[in-house]
Amino acid sequence: MSGVGGDNESIAGLPKGVAGRLRRRELLQAGAGAAVALGLSSCGIGRGLQGDTDRVIEPKVDGDLYYYNYSQYINPGLVKEFEKKYDVKVIQSYFDSMEGMLAKLRAGNAYDVIFPTAEYVQRLIQQQQILRIPRDKLENIDNIYGYFDNPWYDPDSAHSVPYAMYITGIGYRADILDNMTQSWSDLGNEEAAGRIYVLDDYQEALAAGNLLNGYDMNTVVESELEETKNWLVGLKPLLRGFSVDTITTMSSGNAWIQHLWNGDIVNIRYRVDDPDAYQFEKITKDGFPVGSDAFVIPVNAEHPGTALLFIDFMLDPKNAAKNVSWNGYPMPNRGQDQTFADLAKGDPNIVVTTDDLEGGDQFANLEQTERELWTNTWLEVKAS
Repeated sequence: MSGVGGDNESIAGLPKGVAGRLRRRELLQAGAGAAVALGLSSCGIGRGLQGDTDRVIEPKVDGDLYYYNYSQYINPGLVKEFEKKYDVKVIQSYFDSMEGMLAKLRAGNAYDVIFPTAEYVQRLIQQQQILRIPRDKLENIDNIYGYFDNPWYDPDSAHSVPYAMYITGIGYRADILDNMTQSWSDLGNEEAAGRIYVLDDYQEALAAGNLLNGYDMNTVVESELEETKNWLVGLKPLLRGFSVDTITTMSSGNAWIQHLWNGDIVNIRYRVDDPDAYQFEKITKDGFPVGSDAFVIPVNAEHPGTALLFIDFMLDPKNAAKNVSWNGYPMPNRGQDQTFADLAKGDPNIVVTTDDLEGGDQFANLEQTERELWTNTWLEVKAS
């Protein structure tokens, strides 16, 4: 990976730049406890999420399930199977960004299960906003890869269960473009002018520029972020827009190049006449974001027992395999290994492993002032 950062440390003991990299797991875990006090005193998730984070919960039906996730990120057939098995309804709501999710939680909306990325799991833990997960009460927990027994963002996996793993890259029309270079500079490919989308996600967009410029992906150096901003602004004349509706933009023909996640390509191929024309470019020249999402139960969940049943249901090997075949993202679950291997056969670019997580660029849980620097930089990009 080429993201080269400084050795500066944050006030909580967390590295500012490569804080998300798992090869620095010891630093991350050491800083997590110290950061709790900081998280509680800072602005953030806020007043709507309050309660006893250590309350004992049992896997039992205690009401319908209020579910909050990205759209098209779980097999709808499995949701129906869960409803039938436990005679409950799953009331689904969707977000399009982590910050959007947190805004709803901050407003006091009550959900029983949500799906944050790793750095947001750590943030939620620091601010005491999610419940402890009784792992001994999950029948299928042993199917999870050992890497996640003690992840950097959640020591001992006390508050989360891993859901999926992802890589961010570029989707492109291989039947139209033959000059892709495995660099983030491909987002400025003039042959696709007017048919290019960048993810409408401040982390992913800034990460691409930071890595392209040779900086640490999580840099908070203002001059470096300014250079990334200028690169993104310079792309705008070539762009059709910013979008997280990646599957629609490509499958409809609107995009020839789309900044997206690995599993999106699988779903795009399901919708088009010539699946081989849609390829995923892993950005090997500059480096690429890699990460994982998790199941967590908010502290104000009204039906945590049903949430536990749902998590365990999704960890069942046959259900994990069904989910992966539908959404295209590998789950860190042994039950889906062969299914994803078959899905990715001949397409190694969409594969993500725990080795990628160990050595790759993961998003750091930045301090409040540092997040504001990133979000303000992104707002300037959008406003330019």
